[in-house]
Amino acid sequence: MKHSIRLLAVALMLFQLGFSQDEYESSFDKENSISGNLGYTSVDGQAFVGFRFQPQFSFGKIGLGLDVPLLFDIESGELRKEEFTEGVGILRMIRYLSYGNKKKDPVYVKMGDMTGERLGFGAILGNYTNSVSFERRKVGISADVLFKKTIGLEAIYSDLNFDGSMKLLAVRPYYKPFTKSGIPVLRTLEVGMSFVADKDDYEEDTENGITSNTIFTRDGNSAFGVDLGVVLLKNSLLELTWDVQFSKLSKNDALANFIAANSAIYTSGASYDSGKGFATGFEGNFNFIANLFHLNARIERQWYGENYIPQFYNFAYEINKDARLKELIGAEKAQGIYGRLGAEILDLVKVEGELLLPDNLEESSRGAVLGLTLQTKEIAKFRAKGKYVKAQLSDLKDAFKFDERALANILVTYRLNQFMEAGVDYQWTYAQKEDGTYGPVNQVRPYIGFSMKF
Repeated sequence: MKHSIRLLAVALMLFQLGFSQDEYESSFDKENSISGNLGYTSVDGQAFVGFRFQPQFSFGKIGLGLDVPLLFDIESGELRKEEFTEGVGILRMIRYLSYGNKKKDPVYVKMGDMTGERLGFGAILGNYTNSVSFERRKVGISADVLFKKTIGLEAIYSDLNFDGSMKLLAVRPYYKPFTKSGIPVLRTLEVGMSFVADKDDYEEDTENGITSNTIFTRDGNSAFGVDLGVVLLKNSLLELTWDVQFSKLSKNDALANFIAANSAIYTSGASYDSGKGFATGFEGNFNFIANLFHLNARIERQWYGENYIPQFYNFAYEINKDARLKELIGAEKAQGIYGRLGAEILDLVKVEGELLLPDNLEESSRGAVLGLTLQTKEIAKFRAKGKYVKAQLSDLKDAFKFDERALANILVTYRLNQFMEAGVDYQWTYAQKEDGTYGPVNQVRPYIGFSMKF
């Protein structure tokens, strides 16, 4: 009996401690470090040697990360200029510059890499990136501003390269009508409207002449959505949110004309028009005792109309916009599920997995989307960081085969002493090459360098 009483007392103490915690903040977002490394790099079979400087700072609500590469061709000794030319050029060295935390502070602004961005609850734009490969990465801007805890605006612009027409622009005004009412649950109600538009007409002067993968976007490609969300439960231990979303992908006239002009390829079964989708889901955050364990989970039921793809504006969109739009041709009506599960353990390991899975995958013409993310602090002198995503999966057995549907970036380092470390940086993508064609682009980079944290 005494043993049971002690266990109960300990459980109650832990329960109270759990509820006494402040709002969770990831320890991975507040690191300050200066690192630089010298190494060998293989880019699509071509050999380079060079230096990369990568400082990362956090000053209160301000965050700054840079990535400055100086790579020299081993044979010619010339500086590799691809990472400084095209688009915004040298601004690509800014990995991120941010103020505030999204959905936690009334003002959030970030410039740089937009990897992982989503608009609202993510039905139209989710799992997005504007950086499909290092030399092709863009500098975008994301913002979320909430006025008097009632009226808010989210915005994402994919590319601050202002040559040509407007690039991808996503905005979501939202309203919290009962914030000041004090009524539990109802005061958290949020209603939003999402708009995404892209008039990208970017063309590149390649070895084989002018090439473009923006034929279908240059006259306008757009989407619209409405959503509603509410926090069902929130305390320092658990936060549970429910949301419902409706989305519409507008008909792209240039794509419709292309189908009509190629009727021999696109048969009558390859229908194309505007597409609609509907989704509802729950998202939960669980924090246990002084950040020993934090869990984030989302489960979402989805209904796809014809010519509709959930999270249409995701990482695959920026790889090849024309190819992404062609995926809508003949996409049949279906249902599916989206799940995401992430955890941060002992402030040392952060891992996340997500899966967008249509029902009856093997019988469906729709593909699944898989994503995995891993980040660790130093454990037994080793540190790792990586992200892997793959789309259009018709068989989950092919989930880890690198091909044109995959993006991967994996970094593993080993600390040699207090200031020195050695590592391997590996990147894979399927992107446009210098001759204008598309193919796999690999970068394998063993290096040695310095790293200081403070």
